[in-house]
Amino acid sequence: MDGHVLFFLTFVFLAITATSESLRRQKRIVGGIQSAPPPEDDPVVFVNRNNRNARVIGTRDPKKGFYVFRGIRFGEPPVGRSRFQRPRPVRLEGEYNATSWGPPCPQPSPEDSDQVIGVEDCLYLNVFTPALPDAGDGYPVLIWIHGGGFRIGAACQYEMRNLIKKKMVVVSIQYRLGSLGFLSTGTKELPGNNGMFDMVLAVDWVKNYIGYFGGDPKKIVAIGHGSGAASALMLSLSKLTKSYFSGLIAMSGSVLSHFAVDKDPLSTAKTIASSNGCPIEDVPEMVRCLQELPVEKLVAVESRLARLKSAAQGFISGISNLLGPGPVIEGSDDNRYLPNFMSETPESALKLGNFPKIPLLTGVVKDETGGAITGKYKKEIEGKLQTVKNFLNKDLVESLQSKIPVFGNQTQRFVPEEFGRYLETLGFNGNGKDVRKVAGMMDDALFNAPAFLTAQHWSNKAKAFLYSFDHQGKRHYGKNFLAGLPIIDAKNPDDDTTGHGDDLGYVFDRNTIFGKEIPDDPKDEEDDKVTEAFTDMVANFARSGDISSPATKAQNLISAFSPTDNSFVSITSKPESQKNFRYCEMALWTGLTERLQSTSCNLYKITVDTVKELAKGAEQIVDVVESPVTGIGNVVNGFVPAKSLAKENAGNQEKQLVNVPESKLIKPLIPKLTGLGLFG
Repeated sequence: MDGHVLFFLTFVFLAITATSESLRRQKRIVGGIQSAPPPEDDPVVFVNRNNRNARVIGTRDPKKGFYVFRGIRFGEPPVGRSRFQRPRPVRLEGEYNATSWGPPCPQPSPEDSDQVIGVEDCLYLNVFTPALPDAGDGYPVLIWIHGGGFRIGAACQYEMRNLIKKKMVVVSIQYRLGSLGFLSTGTKELPGNNGMFDMVLAVDWVKNYIGYFGGDPKKIVAIGHGSGAASALMLSLSKLTKSYFSGLIAMSGSVLSHFAVDKDPLSTAKTIASSNGCPIEDVPEMVRCLQELPVEKLVAVESRLARLKSAAQGFISGISNLLGPGPVIEGSDDNRYLPNFMSETPESALKLGNFPKIPLLTGVVKDETGGAITGKYKKEIEGKLQTVKNFLNKDLVESLQSKIPVFGNQTQRFVPEEFGRYLETLGFNGNGKDVRKVAGMMDDALFNAPAFLTAQHWSNKAKAFLYSFDHQGKRHYGKNFLAGLPIIDAKNPDDDTTGHGDDLGYVFDRNTIFGKEIPDDPKDEEDDKVTEAFTDMVANFARSGDISSPATKAQNLISAFSPTDNSFVSITSKPESQKNFRYCEMALWTGLTERLQSTSCNLYKITVDTVKELAKGAEQIVDVVESPVTGIGNVVNGFVPAKSLAKENAGNQEKQLVNVPESKLIKPLIPKLTGLGLFG
């Protein structure tokens, strides 16, 4: 063999061996002093990268056996002239104490929005790992991006015990919030998206260092909730993190959500600047003025403006809109020869297939907005139902339609007469019950449609999974994780539905915004089963890009989403694979007119006509369609005869239905429904 070839092969072998050995737990030279090898359960990680050595000291949970490394700095403090600038990286070097949480980023206090908590020096992350590295490939890695409307939240709120026991490494990251992270004029002096660049820097850190903590840098999944879910998807669309991820998980949020992108950043920036007494015509002067403001004043002004905007624009704005600065579309050139984070709209990226070919898991909870609609916003909605003519089928529908994403030049074809059937089938009568039905409409327009459209477009290129969190349990923890978010603060405390953010309690244990543990509620067997099934699904997805879970006992029935059958998983204590996610409702909201002509969606017309036919010449009318066709696609679920013994409005007169046998209610419908193929 040629000597040069032999030398090259020997060099490659030694390099591979050295790389493998570098991740094993052995003694290192730190600061020129030889350190003793760590005991097996010692929470110490040794790093040797780019000629920098580090010894990172964490903690170990003696009962659970996992390791936690808290408050690791990944970015230089973005203070002074570095405020509103892209973050600069920090490399691990020397001895590092990672036993305490990093402080939250500046934000309004969850107890009093007029108070400000947190500090600007907040670019920290936390690493949770089931075991320290050996010679293996490492565990799959989840990068957790907290939600909060880009204005609130902290990484330390989320404890990862439920995920770690599934043999995964989890990294929770922080990023600048509000104006500090997202203020933008669309110019080179203030291009925006600094909070997104914080996330990019954190992902870079994970890619570089996670192998030393037991993770596999080739299996990194970005996961987030709400605005964090939108952020995870944005990261995957950015060229800056191209090929970084092996999968994405988006909970109750999407890059298509109405709160994902600030569509008028200049107006937002000028309002905040002028409210702080800063010039608005000269952008460099405006930036300098804002850089010199006390952070407390900056955040306080944001909070005041958010309250004013929410009050002025009503309940839809409070639930669906950005109430402060958010991510922006920068374009291809920032006039500084620096790469931008996001150069095209999410709609364009999804339509053109400009996203990585990696699996996506996305979903919603069954009643995202219900608690808020029956809570703080109830009186406002009831007032409009009673005083505004055609409020439901005109004002409300048109307002919600404007929140639905439109792809390219294609105009959504909304069909007013179909919405009329939709509302009639729902049984809108202008009374108090309609408030709950308004929540169903808002769920469809603001959460279900973005999730549906994201899965639909993603499935054209890669595998996509859709879920609906349908469990009605006792862990209403959205109030802990997302306090300060209007949809959370408005929730009726007596409403026991699982609303926005409550699903987080089935994945994470709770801490306060400063990382202090919140005691667990009493154990509930059904809730524990849901946690087991949900985290199994997440873990299997992180490992294999599939969601089949032993907890479901139905692995072969779980299939990926497709535009034809719209498969999804209904998550309860016994998860089940189902088809036709909100089939007719999604047709209504996203303009799929061909679906509205199908026999399934003719149910709207058939049920209304049949009810009228049954009512002819009768003293009483039967409400056989008290609830709409549900999300599982089983149109028979639209009929609830047992619940129909109630007051109903017929001919503008309220009459009482008494003792009508259920068989007499359903039998007249069977021939019509059988003809449509809905039975047998």
